[in-house]
Amino acid sequence: PSLLAARVLAASPAPATATATAATPTAVATPPTVTAPTVPAPPRSTKQVMLLQMLAGAGSGSITKTAVAPLERLKILFQIQGMVEGAPKKYTGVVQALGVVGREEGLVGFYKGNGANVLRVIPVYALKFAFNDTFKDMVRGGDVGPLGPQKLMLAGTMAGMMQQLVTYPLEVVRTRLSLGVTMGLHYNGITDCVKQILAKEGPAGLYKGMGPTLISGAPYVGLQMTMYSMLRRMAPVDSEGITPLQWSILAGAGAGLMAQTITFPGDVIRRRMQTNGAGGVPKIYRNSWHCTVVTVQKEGWTALYKGLSTNIIRCLPGAGIQFAAYDALKRALGVHEVHLHGRSE
Repeated sequence: PSLLAARVLAASPAPATATATAATPTAVATPPTVTAPTVPAPPRSTKQVMLLQMLAGAGSGSITKTAVAPLERLKILFQIQGMVEGAPKKYTGVVQALGVVGREEGLVGFYKGNGANVLRVIPVYALKFAFNDTFKDMVRGGDVGPLGPQKLMLAGTMAGMMQQLVTYPLEVVRTRLSLGVTMGLHYNGITDCVKQILAKEGPAGLYKGMGPTLISGAPYVGLQMTMYSMLRRMAPVDSEGITPLQWSILAGAGAGLMAQTITFPGDVIRRRMQTNGAGGVPKIYRNSWHCTVVTVQKEGWTALYKGLSTNIIRCLPGAGIQFAAYDALKRALGVHEVHLHGRSE
């Protein structure tokens, strides 16, 4: 029996001990994270892009004109000084003119006509910039990369012509409001000015000076847009191909200075024609050519550059601000393109 008991015990499994190691549970695999595919935003239509470009242009114009309104007023005062033969010169320089306007009209005098000017530049800048971008795409054709000077000039000139055809009456109203007190005219705001012009001069009164405007204004826009693009290409860019703000301002100022100096005589004739016969008084000039001839005969060639010094002071910040503001607003609205050559256009 003892031998049998020993064999049974040997065949039995050993009892579990307290020190036996517990079984390690099997690790459960974590399911992979599934990321939803990114759906690209639908491309904007041509109409949507142009509307956003117009919005950027309108904002740029409002900012620019309000910033330089005092100098804009002085420029116009200098341009029409000397129209009345024998009248003494009231303004002799920028500082002196600032003092005269400040004493006679107060702070508000520096902003006379600015409401009409901002109202004018909203469509002017909106159309000018949007038309320029649109015409650049039209003349680009299948070209890749930056446009040449000829195509830039063509696009800018067409943009200037189209913009001026649409917005010219607002330019006349702005000029009349700015010069009302100086010329003995009294307007109670934009609406009253339009009513008086229509009543005393007819619908044609809203288009006085249109001839020299098309001759000088359209090429001015072409020169400005072309020179800005060319100057900006010389400036450094950041890693995204964007021209830094300070370089955009410098390029815009240089472009504005060159374009306005070249076309300034046409601007002088335009201002004089806009005020010619204002308020129903007898006209001094029969047409734009007669205005040019009489101005040169009576006042010399230098009369075609009256107000140029004030205009240079005004246009340097003004032109710089308008281009920099337009580029910044386009980027904010998501319509600032970077072409294959790596530089924003």
